[in-house]
Amino acid sequence: MLQIAVCDDEPASLQKIEAETKQCLRQQNIFPLLSVFTNGEQLLFALEDGAFFDLLLLDIEMPQISGMELARQIHQKLPDALIIFVTAHFKYAVDAYELDIFRYIPKNQLSDRLTHAVTDAAAVLETQSAQSYLISSQNRMERIPLKNILYISREGKNGVFHIRGQNETVRLRKPLAEIHADLPKDEFVFIDRGYIVNLRHISSIVHSDCILTDSSRLPVAQSRLSGLKRRLNLFWSSKIQG
Repeated sequence: MLQIAVCDDEPASLQKIEAETKQCLRQQNIFPLLSVFTNGEQLLFALEDGAFFDLLLLDIEMPQISGMELARQIHQKLPDALIIFVTAHFKYAVDAYELDIFRYIPKNQLSDRLTHAVTDAAAVLETQSAQSYLISSQNRMERIPLKNILYISREGKNGVFHIRGQNETVRLRKPLAEIHADLPKDEFVFIDRGYIVNLRHISSIVHSDCILTDSSRLPVAQSRLSGLKRRLNLFWSSKIQG
């Protein structure tokens, strides 16, 4: 379900944005879970408590914390979330661009532009959802692009995600078999009971070891070695033909 937050300190504006966002999405048979906040601190408290949002519509000039600073902190907690600024203050447009804001909507053009912005955001989020893995735990919630997952290892009762370009791993308290069931079977394979590997990141197989694009070297169970080679050939062939 699409999760949306609207934050504006003006009650009339908050109500209008909420109503038009719901109406726009319902016309596309999308029924979001929409939460409203009257200031940025309320929204940040919700995020600290584990709230997750795919899309956030923010005013800029608000008491206590501005929409600009709020957006910076949101990106730290929800790096894949889309943010739309809905504001009467055009002077912030350049700063909004530098913050990687999805859309900037002047309030005097709300009726004309909000529908298009929300529709475009929903389309982007649908694509992201289909090409990412959602990590959901008590302390964090984020989407990891499938293409960035190198491999997933087992550590006790946790699945540990090793991600391209990141030194830190991401842990999820979930059996590897259940994680594998949620992944595309044509891209992710078990090479051993304790490892799931992304085929796109295998650079070679040497003896009974799997060498990844980041130079990681993982053991392949003998019972899975021939099957892995077949799957890898099929995967590479499909990419060449595609």
